[in-house]
Amino acid sequence: MSFRHSSLILLCLLFSFSYAHYHRHENIPTKPTGTSFPAKHNSHEVPAKPGNSSPGNNNSHDTSTRHNNYIGCFHKVYAFGDSYTDTGNANLVGNSTQNGLCDGHLMVDFLCDALKLPHLQPFQSSSANFLTGVNFAIAGSTVLSKEEFSTMKITNLFWKQTPLNFQTQIDWFNKLKQQMGCKSCNAELENALFWIGSVGVSDYARIQGSSLSTRWLTQQSVHQVSILIQTLLQSGAKYIVVQGLPPIGCLPLHISLCPLKTGLDHMGCAAAVNTAVMIHNQILQRGLEKFRSLYPNCHVLYADYWNAYLTIKMNLKKYQFEEAFKPCCGAAGGPLNFNLHSLCGSPGTVKCNDPSKFISWDGIHLTEAMNRKVTDLFLNQGFCQPSFSQLVKSKSGM
Repeated sequence: MSFRHSSLILLCLLFSFSYAHYHRHENIPTKPTGTSFPAKHNSHEVPAKPGNSSPGNNNSHDTSTRHNNYIGCFHKVYAFGDSYTDTGNANLVGNSTQNGLCDGHLMVDFLCDALKLPHLQPFQSSSANFLTGVNFAIAGSTVLSKEEFSTMKITNLFWKQTPLNFQTQIDWFNKLKQQMGCKSCNAELENALFWIGSVGVSDYARIQGSSLSTRWLTQQSVHQVSILIQTLLQSGAKYIVVQGLPPIGCLPLHISLCPLKTGLDHMGCAAAVNTAVMIHNQILQRGLEKFRSLYPNCHVLYADYWNAYLTIKMNLKKYQFEEAFKPCCGAAGGPLNFNLHSLCGSPGTVKCNDPSKFISWDGIHLTEAMNRKVTDLFLNQGFCQPSFSQLVKSKSGM
């Protein structure tokens, strides 16, 4: 039985269990059940109770500038993902309609800063030398096929034509390996850090109103990530970080697509989308456990984006934010300052004076300030499982 078939069967079984478990609950908890937190989690705050963004232990100090000493640990980083990670591929391909993915740096940029490496160049750049790694991420990339876009009434967000499939990033990676030459590629790859960003964020908005279910999409998204991880491990990768999805139902994009207020959960977020994300993350974590058992000499980390995001959202003042929902840049007026047909950069849209006070940049993507703080939680505050510092210690032979 091939890896694709066996992993798909595994994901189907896991999904059936997870869906049945969560379907019994109407409200979305602040954190999913199961193994969402590392075993020792006393070094940072647990997300506050719903509706309480100013807990009693709130303080104003900024933890985002405190980095452990990761300098020299990795000399190359290879990144994959969507618009939360893309540093230019979608624009270079020429089909993206997104005006700006952020007001500044992305999480992968702050990762490189912590490693004291130059920011990654997009794979499609003709002038890059890729000496310190490559960014394969494509904004708006999809796990959906061209046939599904044409026959199932899928909304084509952010792309002039059908967006590139996530498989494209795997194809680009294999092309780079050929360019590197087989004699040296394994030795280089086993000492590199592989960062898999969010996968499926755009698709959860695209399928609204189509005949495709979120259950099916979750299964396909995690399966695609599994194919990528398997490709990397078979290519010699030993250090892989895989991001889960954040609670994207809390973004103005998904709240605006929620037709009734009854579709919002107790946090004011789109309940159905966040339920799907929770299931996505739970299945993904179980899949990563399987990879760890199959490759005991490799380090496969789960970056807990769900809880990192909610920890900040529920403790706004501690992390020096003021607005959890409204975007910094968007259509003026309305409860969310957001209009899917008039996104940031379009005529009539306005920008806030201080993006650092906002979690959301444009209702779809996060601000540089949010990216910086989430990266700090991943690298320094125990929101990776196992911890990122543990991975570094292992890499350094400590």
